[in-house]
Amino acid sequence: MNDIWNTNNPRVFGGIPVVLGGDFPQILPVILHGTRQATVLACIRHASIWANLHIRKLKTSICVIASDANQFFLTFLKDLVTNPLLHANHQLLRYILHVSTVDQLCDSQQLLNNAVNNHQALIGRAILAFRNDTVNDFNDVLVDRMPGEEICFEAANHVEVPEDAARAEPFAVAYLQCISLASISPSCLRLKIGAPIILLRNLSLREGLCNGTRMRLLGIRRTCLQVAIMGEKLDGKICLLPRIKLTISDDDIPFILERTQFPVHLCLAISVNKSQTQSLQPVGIDLSTCTFTHGQLYVALSRVEFVTGRKGPRKMWAPGPFPALHRSKTWGGVSFLVFPAPVPAQAPAPPIPRMGPH
Repeated sequence: MNDIWNTNNPRVFGGIPVVLGGDFPQILPVILHGTRQATVLACIRHASIWANLHIRKLKTSICVIASDANQFFLTFLKDLVTNPLLHANHQLLRYILHVSTVDQLCDSQQLLNNAVNNHQALIGRAILAFRNDTVNDFNDVLVDRMPGEEICFEAANHVEVPEDAARAEPFAVAYLQCISLASISPSCLRLKIGAPIILLRNLSLREGLCNGTRMRLLGIRRTCLQVAIMGEKLDGKICLLPRIKLTISDDDIPFILERTQFPVHLCLAISVNKSQTQSLQPVGIDLSTCTFTHGQLYVALSRVEFVTGRKGPRKMWAPGPFPALHRSKTWGGVSFLVFPAPVPAQAPAPPIPRMGPH
């Protein structure tokens, strides 16, 4: 801020009021291969500016509609974080619909058929999973069940290596094709008309083409995709997506990868981390694998705006049986992780701040 205003004010942010918003119960900053301690220390509560911040708490949920019918669900979400006796194990609510197989979780053939011609069919609908490989498996199963011709776009991969390694033997094409990371499009992008896709890059803020925007595929060409934005203020707006060069440097690969591909991914299923910016209704949740970091179950359950409606309970699916790691002996018990350190100390049974600093 001092650089922007060309001043030398010693106060935080150069003395300019800045509003920081966040939700401590949600997923903390991602530290690649980081330990629990490293993840907690990356939270803003351990930043040098924390002592200089003025804390303001909003007590009303902005994700879940605070109606009389939802009060029990809101209390359930608060208990996920504030009740330490439930941090390691929790019992799912009775009105959450449980299924026991993947086929039952994906039992939506009528919706998939309607999605080809109906823009509203899949708005706000998705399956959430904790692991990226599980998300890919669900997307493969569901796109196979969609009617219509499948078109597969193969990416063009290029590797940037240091000058001292320029004479090394080139990487095999098959190896580059099999590299699959959450932040980059797959080498083999499987698409069908009507399929929902999610944007992986910021292309145009003015046009609403931002990272995380969900769209419905309308047309497929060699160099562009015709899509319609799903939900929010720009619902139904038709845009064209170009095929672009995506560059990524990851600690898991010893080089910089350049991949020419459409910057999208199927989003019939999405990861819980990616869903933090989404409002969904209804939602399916895969609990066949355990959570592996703070706040994942809280984020997954709080994506819905309401659980009960005019037509009865809204559905959230939890396939089982659950792994042996889950300690609950009753079907429907879920184990999850909560790091108490990032959550500010509170008096007994307080309301959870929905927009505290993060």
